[in-house]
Amino acid sequence: MIWHILKYLLSFSIPSFYRRIQIKNVQYLKNNCPAIICSNHPNAFMDPIAFSYMVYPPRVRYMARGDAFKPGIVSKILQSIGIVPIFRMQDAGAEGVKKNIESYKVVYDLLKRNKKVMIFAEGICVQEKRLRPIKKGVPRLIFNAQQVLGDKDILIIPVCLNYSEPSQLGSTLFINVGKPFTVKGRMQEFDQNPNTVMLKMMDELYQRMLPLTIHIDNPANDELFEKTRELLSYHLCKQKNLNPDNLEDIFVVEKEIAEVINRASSLHPEYLNVFSDKIAQMYSIVEKYEVSIPAIRAYSVPKLILFFKAIWLAIVYIVYDLMNWIVRAFFYLPYIVSHRLAKKLSPSVEFYASFFLALSTFIFLFYFILFYWIMKHFVPPVVILIFIVLTMSFIPLLHYFPIFRRYFITLLKILKSKTFAVNLSKNLNQIILDYEYLKKVSVEEK
Repeated sequence: MIWHILKYLLSFSIPSFYRRIQIKNVQYLKNNCPAIICSNHPNAFMDPIAFSYMVYPPRVRYMARGDAFKPGIVSKILQSIGIVPIFRMQDAGAEGVKKNIESYKVVYDLLKRNKKVMIFAEGICVQEKRLRPIKKGVPRLIFNAQQVLGDKDILIIPVCLNYSEPSQLGSTLFINVGKPFTVKGRMQEFDQNPNTVMLKMMDELYQRMLPLTIHIDNPANDELFEKTRELLSYHLCKQKNLNPDNLEDIFVVEKEIAEVINRASSLHPEYLNVFSDKIAQMYSIVEKYEVSIPAIRAYSVPKLILFFKAIWLAIVYIVYDLMNWIVRAFFYLPYIVSHRLAKKLSPSVEFYASFFLALSTFIFLFYFILFYWIMKHFVPPVVILIFIVLTMSFIPLLHYFPIFRRYFITLLKILKSKTFAVNLSKNLNQIILDYEYLKKVSVEEK
């Protein structure tokens, strides 16, 4: 019951937090087979929340750190929504590990009933663009579960959640589901040499998950990757006839950028350093002047057409800006309360998004009910209608007004000085050429 109520609440709150969410190969999850879903874990409780939202109506259970299961109502709520506690030696000692026996029994029972259980295979929650080694407990769970189920195949499904900025309001999430596989054919080998087989499984699972996510080998290159993807993703998508509004296509481009940086870092660090300096210079200009990358090419449009386009956008901008200020005034109080509480309660940045989502869902719900009740009794119907329109405008304005504003500002700069846009475009084209050269030499010497 609680699960389905939460689902309907999430159908509003998840799209409010993330501008776009997309899932690839969801059909692998829509079957009546027992499955263990092995996922990365960059964003604490937001990972299972967002995943559940995207795969519904199939219900997925999750294995989560047992220290969250405090005695009382919190523990009961977590269990009612399908979270199974798992205890680590460093958190709960030998006593906690003993409790895992009961948790494993719960998992085996779920699998016997053709349910799906998600386990976070890295065993740690960190916001970074890399896949960490798989924990040994993952293959142990897989093979032990297969022993319990006997001849019944368990699907092992690799999954990676790819956030543009996990804790940032208005960011994106691409859920990449890999092809399922089974281990029933390896059980005889497992019975004879369990440690060797589990080590092989750890490596195989890692290799199956790696193509599903962005992986930067050297943490020192994280900032370079972020700046490069922001500057080049749009144009590389266009260059490859991909859709820059499609998260799967963006992932293809960003995956390539990551691989080019990884290879160049290993084979040609001197070239990468030069490229990094150029990216940093270009990025600082883009940020300083609030440039919209998609709008840069507008300088090639005839100036008269550009002028009329700017007038039309100016009218839209004025209307949007007015609505934006009104909407922000209406919703500032519940937003700022949710934000500050989430910042205060979150033990680390990885927990901010999930805390903010949970708090804002109920705070905004209470705020809406209270506001509508007040208006119903004290204001005319036309004001209520206006408030309903503003409420419906909240999410689009929240996510898309900053993008539209930046695009409009860039067009005005182009109208004011075509030279500005031409120089910016030339610099961007040169960086793309530098990127292609970096890609070429790295591939040749791979």
